Amino acid sequence: MARSRRTPPVQITGALEPPLPHASAATIDGSAFSAITSTDAVPATWEERARTAWTYYVEEPLVKNCVNSWRSFAVGDAIKLTSDDAAVKEALLELHDRLALSDFVKDMVLQLLVKGDAVGFKRYTKDGRDLEDVTCVNPVSVKVTYVNGQLREMRQYPEDLPTAGAGLLLPVEQVLHLRWDAPPFSPRGNSLVLPAFQSIELLRDYRKAEQAIAKRWATPLRLIKVGGAYQQRLITPDQKMLHDIRDMINKMDMKSGLVVPFYVDVETHGAEGSVLNVEEKVKEVKEDIIVALGLSRSLVTGDGPNFATASVSMQKMLVMIREIKQVARHVLDWVISDWQSISGHDDATVQYLFNDLDPSDAVEFKKLLLDLYDRKLISRSSLQVKMELDPDVEAANRTQEKVGVDQLDDKQIKPIADLVTLGVLDPEEARGLLGLKPRAQTDAAVAALQVGGPAARAYADDAMCDECRHFDEGENRCAVQQDETTFDARACRFFDSTVRRSS
Repeated sequence: MARSRRTPPVQITGALEPPLPHASAATIDGSAFSAITSTDAVPATWEERARTAWTYYVEEPLVKNCVNSWRSFAVGDAIKLTSDDAAVKEALLELHDRLALSDFVKDMVLQLLVKGDAVGFKRYTKDGRDLEDVTCVNPVSVKVTYVNGQLREMRQYPEDLPTAGAGLLLPVEQVLHLRWDAPPFSPRGNSLVLPAFQSIELLRDYRKAEQAIAKRWATPLRLIKVGGAYQQRLITPDQKMLHDIRDMINKMDMKSGLVVPFYVDVETHGAEGSVLNVEEKVKEVKEDIIVALGLSRSLVTGDGPNFATASVSMQKMLVMIREIKQVARHVLDWVISDWQSISGHDDATVQYLFNDLDPSDAVEFKKLLLDLYDRKLISRSSLQVKMELDPDVEAANRTQEKVGVDQLDDKQIKPIADLVTLGVLDPEEARGLLGLKPRAQTDAAVAALQVGGPAARAYADDAMCDECRHFDEGENRCAVQQDETTFDARACRFFDSTVRRSS
């Protein structure tokens, strides 16, 4: 009986992958796309959101333009301080220049809108009688602790080492913490740029695609075919022939043609096929970013269902501008009120003047207020309040200034002339109100004032110029006023009732 021969085992080195079955799809690894989700654009922690928002503000022109527009509309380029007391006004000007309050307020508003938080710190002098400095602290570098909605502790850490050591303790009484678009129980605010995070990332992806398409069109793939079958003839190129053709094409003049052998053919790939319309996509994403930052789409694109919708959008923008301006007033009150207390100027009234930009039609609104004031429908104080002026400060300034009459303004001259005609004012008093020098009187006028007595200073209700001895009927001229008149004109206060012309 024959024995069966056993086959020795085969030694296999290395990994052996099982063969794929026929007619099966290739397996694609999805790990490359697993990290791309809709939530990756918004970081989980507040610190990362604040850093991302600041990066977008620095690197994206659209974000910077929108945020700066809000700040310019509300605050402007400079803030002026004034008061009804001259001494306090000079002290405020010195304080404003020394502390650079305009820059401080603009930095606080910028940090508040971009990062959602604004932290201000004020430092006193050694004797505690004045403010030495105010600083806008980076809110990302501080940790806050709130208890029942009240700030209890604030510590500052190095931004590169947020957990190193115990940090620097900032006294709560010297700190101002502002939060944007957040309830009182929230320890941190929300950035104005936060709703636009995903749109900004999408805009960046579109830019990358646009750059890739531009490179594809600028540097297409060029294939040079040398040799082949030509009319029952087979041409097989050697290495020398390939190098010669390559050098010939590389050295050619792009502005002129190149004569090549018949067995050379050039094919260009990469500039054909459908291409993503990046321009339209970028336009849509930019509109989404602008809307996410609070601006109206109708103001950017000019589109809108009707005028009423655009008007409501404008009013909404004005309300937000007032909210930002109120934040700036709060920052100024935090500095000025403390300065008034330690310097002894508690009774003085301080007014803030913003050199802001108003997108509304402010000229027409002010004309309406002036018309209402001319018709006695509103008071002067209401007019000043509507124009963002302090009535007490303006009243004090008017008393300090010498208010004169504009000689070119008919509205100011006509009431004075009417009072002179009615006999309430003398011409010399009227000249004084108009800022004119007293007019030298003639001898006849002096005599009329001395002889006529009280009768010369009063009107004669039933008298005409023809009955006055100062009337020159040959020249139709009054000798007292040195002015032309007619015989049937009503007699003035220089009428001499003791002398009458015979009929």
